[in-house]
Amino acid sequence: MRTTNNMATDIHKKSILVVDDDERMLRALDRVLTGEGASVTCSSWAGSAIGLLTEKRVPIDLVIVDLRMPFISGLTTVHAIHNYYPNLPIIVLTAYGSPAVKAECLREGAVAFLEKPLDSRVLIEAIERVFDLRENGTNKGGRTEKTAGETDGNHDKRN
Repeated sequence: MRTTNNMATDIHKKSILVVDDDERMLRALDRVLTGEGASVTCSSWAGSAIGLLTEKRVPIDLVIVDLRMPFISGLTTVHAIHNYYPNLPIIVLTAYGSPAVKAECLREGAVAFLEKPLDSRVLIEAIERVFDLRENGTNKGGRTEKTAGETDGNHDKRN
């Protein structure tokens, strides 16, 4: 992953869960996102990432998930997360993209689909677009957003 100059962005103080079985990619994403001021939780296994969310052990504003992983695929992960938290934004990363795979990921609940190798600026810009939509209080369907761990009575912003 190529890096860019650090700038204050909408990512600052956001909580991002990164799921990828490639330890080098996890470290690279962690470095880029923490450099932008995000709080990053990394998981090399989709099962533990889903557990973090469903057990509400970590408040999360965004999930970034690799598409190809052993045991539980990225697509299955997107589907599972979307079932628990339909408004939690999910960005899918893959080195094996196609228009059909992209369409399937978006149908399952992903808000963005990015292909590797990935320039960090492309990732940052995608995340900024997601948070810009959230800061305006709506998702693509115009509904109020909730993040993992929030309930209808608890809409505190973690800024």
